[in-house]
Amino acid sequence: MTADAMLHPATHILNSLGFSMHYGRALLTDVHEDQFAHMPMPGFNHPAFCYGHLATYPNRMMEFLGCAGEQVELPFDPAPYQAGAECVEQDGRYASMPVIVDAFFEAHDQLIKVLPNASPEVFAKPTGLDGRMGELFPRIGDAIDFMSGNHIMLHLGQVSMWRRAMGLGSCM
Repeated sequence: MTADAMLHPATHILNSLGFSMHYGRALLTDVHEDQFAHMPMPGFNHPAFCYGHLATYPNRMMEFLGCAGEQVELPFDPAPYQAGAECVEQDGRYASMPVIVDAFFEAHDQLIKVLPNASPEVFAKPTGLDGRMGELFPRIGDAIDFMSGNHIMLHLGQVSMWRRAMGLGSCM
């Protein structure tokens, strides 16, 4: 077996996650605090919601990996950012832009440090998730891969559309 065939399961996830973090920084170009939680039209998820929502996931991934002791304490109440929470115009429920953005990057930077040290065997273990989530993500590696790539890019795509609706244009 070649060395390439024996890559750590996190190798590809880390490459994708690194690109997502770069894109997440680029999307914040020219975004000001007074815009961060503004909804230019109904049905949009604004950056405050998207970045706050995404900031909550690295801790979940570290828990899956058996690294709960490595989690980052979030400096805000995660409830307004949870899956299924309604995104609304800022009414005081969302933390400030610097608090959310710093938490997003700090949590993901911590995950980037933890991933290569996780036992390769853990990626093949069952997630223990119930229902549809358990069907979609039967193994820990499946869940980590989705949450580190597709999930981030889905929400960053929402921020990209928000930028256009706000007249900020493309960031790339």
